[in-house]
Amino acid sequence: MLTIKKRTLYSLLVVICLISGLYTLVYAAEPEGGNVIYKSNSTKNVSAATSRNDTKGTITTIVIEAITQNYKWKAYVGNVTGTLVLRDSSSYSIYEWTSIGNPSGVVYITRNNSITWSDIKCANSTLIDTEDTYLNHSSTAQDNINFTFSNTAHDSFWVGDIAQIANSSCRSIATWVNNTVQTQNEDALFQEVLLSDDNNLIYATILEQDADGYRDDNSTYDFQALVADSALPGEVDQVTYYFYVEISTG
Repeated sequence: MLTIKKRTLYSLLVVICLISGLYTLVYAAEPEGGNVIYKSNSTKNVSAATSRNDTKGTITTIVIEAITQNYKWKAYVGNVTGTLVLRDSSSYSIYEWTSIGNPSGVVYITRNNSITWSDIKCANSTLIDTEDTYLNHSSTAQDNINFTFSNTAHDSFWVGDIAQIANSSCRSIATWVNNTVQTQNEDALFQEVLLSDDNNLIYATILEQDADGYRDDNSTYDFQALVADSALPGEVDQVTYYFYVEISTG
């Protein structure tokens, strides 16, 4: 027979176990929607035309070099700050670690506002080709998604605590630093990796900590990312993207 004290202690242990089990069931560490704050937008200036004045009656052989803005793509760069919380489903916090500057983590950018994170993995060629087709990128174009993300050199990282993406296992790129192309390897800054949940293409960019960005003017960023847009002319079909982020202190 249990004494009253023993029965009370046993009851408390049961309650604690039940509460712990409940919170285990509702807990899911996966990327969350990020609050995107607009700062600025910039695009290339139109190049001025050049001219020649050659002698009449001659045939002049020339080579014309052009730098043309690629309107089938767009890019996002910026910094990430945040708050780490212990919070329940009703948004009540028991504790918060505010103003987490220079966090570690990953920014995810995708066309869909509902991702099945439990199915996350490297994007395969079939899904990449499907995304190219959806955005009207020609299968033979040198600037489509398939050709642009032709490398497989990146660091390993976790998607929440759901799945670990092994190093150099997915299609990836590393964007430029100081207006200069980077060597595509696992040590490059601003790595961007193609993931999917079997239905949606997801651009994942691994966070840096105030690293020199694409400009050579000492601008520093936590992330840089390219995303494909519609290849159709005009702005009618420009693509909306959703931003997810996960942060940690290391």
